[in-house]
Amino acid sequence: MKTKRISYKMFIAVAPAVVIPAATFLTVLVILTFLNAALFAQDSAQNQSPPRLKFSFIERIRQESSDNVTSLNDAAADSSAYIRFRTSVAAQWLPSSRLEFSVKLTNENRYYIAPKSDPKLKKNYDLNEVFFDQLYLRWKRPADLPLTLTMGRQDIQMGEGFIIFDGGPLDGSRSAYFNAVRLDWAAGPKTTLTAFYLDQPRTDKLFPRVHDVGQNMVEQDEAGFGLYAIGPLKKLNWEAYLFRKAIRRTGTLPGSGITNMGGRLQVPFDGRLSLTTEAALQSGTHGDLDRLGYGGYFHLDYKTQAALPWPTVLTLGGIYLSGDDPATPDRYEGWDPAFSRWPKWSESLIYLSARESRPAYWSNFVSFHGILNFSLRDNLRLLLTWHRLWAAQKSPATSFLSGAGKDRGDLFLARLNFDISKHVSGHFLWESLQPGDYYFRGAQSYAWVRFELIFRY
Repeated sequence: MKTKRISYKMFIAVAPAVVIPAATFLTVLVILTFLNAALFAQDSAQNQSPPRLKFSFIERIRQESSDNVTSLNDAAADSSAYIRFRTSVAAQWLPSSRLEFSVKLTNENRYYIAPKSDPKLKKNYDLNEVFFDQLYLRWKRPADLPLTLTMGRQDIQMGEGFIIFDGGPLDGSRSAYFNAVRLDWAAGPKTTLTAFYLDQPRTDKLFPRVHDVGQNMVEQDEAGFGLYAIGPLKKLNWEAYLFRKAIRRTGTLPGSGITNMGGRLQVPFDGRLSLTTEAALQSGTHGDLDRLGYGGYFHLDYKTQAALPWPTVLTLGGIYLSGDDPATPDRYEGWDPAFSRWPKWSESLIYLSARESRPAYWSNFVSFHGILNFSLRDNLRLLLTWHRLWAAQKSPATSFLSGAGKDRGDLFLARLNFDISKHVSGHFLWESLQPGDYYFRGAQSYAWVRFELIFRY
């Protein structure tokens, strides 16, 4: 048996992946030690709570089945069924009322039922990797200023997640973290200005992993920085943002620099009817082309206050995300979903979009939709949704896209949410698409089903 020697070149390549996170962790511990002593003394003088340590555990079990989702062809062998187990354990240390240190480890693995093996791993079950889902330090009111500083791996959602929600779309719903520095300024009782910097490498190379499987998080290295503000204006609630996203070029994919400018508005008309709308403009570059994209959505929500069999909430909405106009080859008009490639409007469409461009790449997308929200019991809710779908622009003809029309088809969704106890909840979700002439001639409908249980302690 031969012993593999570790050369200096191998050490130079591997050492940063271990030394940098370890050095960062030790630095954080030193900072915490000094801050803890100072802040605990201040808290004691103010008769506030002593240091606390919290633990939590979350187990999510999902069974997902689909047919025709990636092919729109009954003759294709693309039916699948598998079970997803996502386990998270977290610890939160609160040495004072102003300081918080949080760490969460997560693992998600799958058991394949049909086909019998994972298409990538070539086996029906694999442990997959254990990774840092959260690792951050949060400091409130430094120097008694109305600021909150959060540094490290953290979850960030702005508004409804239209522009910033998920930093790693290629691992699905396994995680949604950002590697970020975030500074929140409480400018008023209900007004906050947030400055942020995001760093999202193609693979998780910032922290060590157990049983590393080389999970890709995004196709290209991405980074972003900017401002996000929220506040009231009489009875209105507004949000506004301006940030820059940089996408690093790879050997086959062009780089981009995108400036995103937009806002969100919530308008209550009376006690029952409200309007929510958000719109954004994108400018910059797409490879060697100038970029000009735009997108937005709206939804009107009406609370009926009715009892069964009538819905308690009626929603009417629309979505518009620009597509690239083939008539302007010197300019790119396609909407870039920024940091929001997640199943915001549909769980199944994100798989179909991979055949068109990339998974969960919301672009060249138009919807007019309605939602009926039923409250069957206090712990049982039913949502019925219909989307009439189009493309903003025709696409060049491929084996999957017809190149002839803009009609994406009709998408139907039914979701049943239930709460068994304060620790156990879940849902059942069914989706089906009746495809239009945007896809190849003879495209057939698909079905996608999920059952989920979540245990929280």
